[in-house]
Amino acid sequence: MNQQQPIRPSKNLQDQRVRRTFHVLLKALEKLLCEMPLEELTIKKICETAHIQRTTFYQHFHDMHDFLDWYILQKQNEFRSFASSSITSREPHDAYLEVAQCTMRYLSRNERLVKRLMNTQINGKPLFELYVTTCVDELKEKLNHLPEVEKHAGNTPISFLAEFYVGGLISVFRWWIVNDKPVTEEEFMNYLRLRVERMD
Repeated sequence: MNQQQPIRPSKNLQDQRVRRTFHVLLKALEKLLCEMPLEELTIKKICETAHIQRTTFYQHFHDMHDFLDWYILQKQNEFRSFASSSITSREPHDAYLEVAQCTMRYLSRNERLVKRLMNTQINGKPLFELYVTTCVDELKEKLNHLPEVEKHAGNTPISFLAEFYVGGLISVFRWWIVNDKPVTEEEFMNYLRLRVERMD
């Protein structure tokens, strides 16, 4: 997206006022994304919703693109933190299912926003994918530290496996969310478990 460096000196993150500003901006953006298309959002609307001055916004961000870059990074970090304590298995298939279950819990907690993000694009790419595909990195990281994966992977690169597994996962999650959860979480995981077991 925007190639400019963001105006966010790390030392400012220790400032409680700065942390509060970032928090209210993030919440304002998410509230507005649930109410209107991204194309209709303006810095003015975000600042009004966050109850901060536009000058304060520009102390931290160059423009809307910079702000959205920061937002995506926050959501990816949030998911990564959420996932890191949830994925513990040393078996590749079990690790994949743990990623799936972790992602499902995360999406369910943010369901309204996730639905909105499915129809939101940044530079031609759905924001939903930017929001969720962090699990590719999480799965790749887990697989790279599982010696057992070698006997399952053969000559297949770990990065290929991660993209393959998570690509399918994103598709079925999109189906599940868009169709208002036509099956329960338990049924969803059972279907997924059956598919994974048949990959051997």
